Amino acid sequence: MRNWVAFACLISFAAITSAEDPGGNIVIRPKGTSPTPPPPEVTPSPEKPGFIVIRPNGSGIKPERLIADDPKPKPKTEKVTPRPYGEPIPISNPKPVDDPKPEPKGDPAKGKLLLETWDAAYLKGYKVGYFHTLVREREANGKTYLYATREHRMTLKRFGQMTEQSTEDATLETPEGQVLTTRMELALGPQQKLILTGRITDGILKTQAEGVVSKAEEVAWPDGALGIAKEATLYKDKKPKAGDTFDYLMYEGRLNRVMKVTVDVKALETIALVHGQKPTPMLRLTTTLHPLKDKDGKVVFRVPPATVWVDAETFEPMRTDQDMPSLGGRLIIVRTTKEAALKTPTTVPDLFDVQSIRLDKDVPNIHEKAGVVYRIRTEEEPEPETMIPQDARQTVKNFDPKTKVFDLHVTAVREPRPMPAGAAKPAGEEYLGSSFFVDWQDANVKRHAAAAVAGLPAGASEWQKAKAIERWVHNNMKAVEFSQAMATAGQVAKTLSGDCTEYAMLSAAMCRANGIPSRTALGLVYAPAQGGKPFLAYHMWFEVYVAGDWVALDATLGKGSVGPGHIKITDAHWHGERTFAPLLPVLRVLMSSPKVDVVSVSER
Repeated sequence: MRNWVAFACLISFAAITSAEDPGGNIVIRPKGTSPTPPPPEVTPSPEKPGFIVIRPNGSGIKPERLIADDPKPKPKTEKVTPRPYGEPIPISNPKPVDDPKPEPKGDPAKGKLLLETWDAAYLKGYKVGYFHTLVREREANGKTYLYATREHRMTLKRFGQMTEQSTEDATLETPEGQVLTTRMELALGPQQKLILTGRITDGILKTQAEGVVSKAEEVAWPDGALGIAKEATLYKDKKPKAGDTFDYLMYEGRLNRVMKVTVDVKALETIALVHGQKPTPMLRLTTTLHPLKDKDGKVVFRVPPATVWVDAETFEPMRTDQDMPSLGGRLIIVRTTKEAALKTPTTVPDLFDVQSIRLDKDVPNIHEKAGVVYRIRTEEEPEPETMIPQDARQTVKNFDPKTKVFDLHVTAVREPRPMPAGAAKPAGEEYLGSSFFVDWQDANVKRHAAAAVAGLPAGASEWQKAKAIERWVHNNMKAVEFSQAMATAGQVAKTLSGDCTEYAMLSAAMCRANGIPSRTALGLVYAPAQGGKPFLAYHMWFEVYVAGDWVALDATLGKGSVGPGHIKITDAHWHGERTFAPLLPVLRVLMSSPKVDVVSVSER
């Protein structure tokens, strides 16, 4: 159970490069800041070269030892959020009625309290957040309903800037477990939220983004899919024993889909899960989320299995351990008290330490080169040759299925190329329409889009306009900050601040406002490091369809083209998309812990 831990961490992942320095290089921290002092005992990880593992007091965390609070020595407490830590996210409450609607008003504090649990989250020994689950019984029109909420808050750093991610999920269920309505609220940044509400009718979940005028998205809802209330008592209801195996279905709001989980009950053990605790009988389970696949059956994301310890008498899940390469280590969730869960984090890990890949050598002026051959290897991914798409820019060669090593040839594309005879053109609405994230009809987006091309001649080509938009965004984004998960283009047009995801969203939207088909590209970008080996940092840029070809541009760099320093993992048009699902192929690569070397470099 509790595979939702992995997806709660999805919001902690966003492409994390920054703007350029005067020399035209990508920098790995915001302008005007200095490097953040490393946490205690920062040492390279021998298990995962290229990643940084933080071991408090040089010891790391062993399965049988977990301290209740932050590791010593304790640094000075930092205030990380203007909202009191532990204060619930404001969320409207589905009111139980005969024909439940997804958005009626109500008071979540009303109703008989059936269950309340608090869990503290630890990453590499540091307390980084909490999970809070609440189930209440409600009466309406002579019927009984269960209203359940699950809140998650996690505090991390990005380039030295504290950032807090928060979500809250809610389901309205019958006592028998039938889910009637769903709700997910996700903070995209300090000034913006994504609220997704849904209603299940005849096996179909219809979801709608609050405040967005668009057609509801329909998702299959199989019989037996669990809501928050029933998932919280799953083990108590089943009372499993060693050797048992069973499956269940759960809904993940951040992806807006129902997914399958397999539970294997391994053994009954008498152990102490927390340092100093008296050993007690615990069932050790392994929960495995089935791989997520696209419509063509291709795997886009795998979540590492989680180990769960369940009290052998009460069947209450007491601790969950899960390797999370996307966060740089093992995430440990421990059942605790409200006071311990709400204790404000002090020092927390910086995501850049883990959401990047060390290269073996420096490649000066890589963005000006004609091509680079990278050697990629991973032991964590069963099908590594499918992680990187192949197109006119990228080709996978020399794949060895035994060692899981392949060469990736990446070439620069500086201008559009004529479309081959018979090649299909992209569908118009997906790449030209306004959507939740690429909301080009926003007044500020249209105003910036007009300003970007105002100085071009009357007969300017779409390629000239796209490059002008890249220059305008590059020159006018006035701040680089990393507190946002992923803001919409309209929000970025208002603030002109953010990281590479904001640069890319605004650029794509401004292109569409000028009638140019566009999409975002997600992958890796070369980032030099001062006094050390360079990185491949996770990154987002944009692509335009001009003269019969998809061509990449990057407003973060503003060079008028993309060279071999960019490795594309996927692209997204964001049409009808109200979740972070397009990030999953990138997260798949990150969670495979790849090692990358530079084999050769071609000059222009």
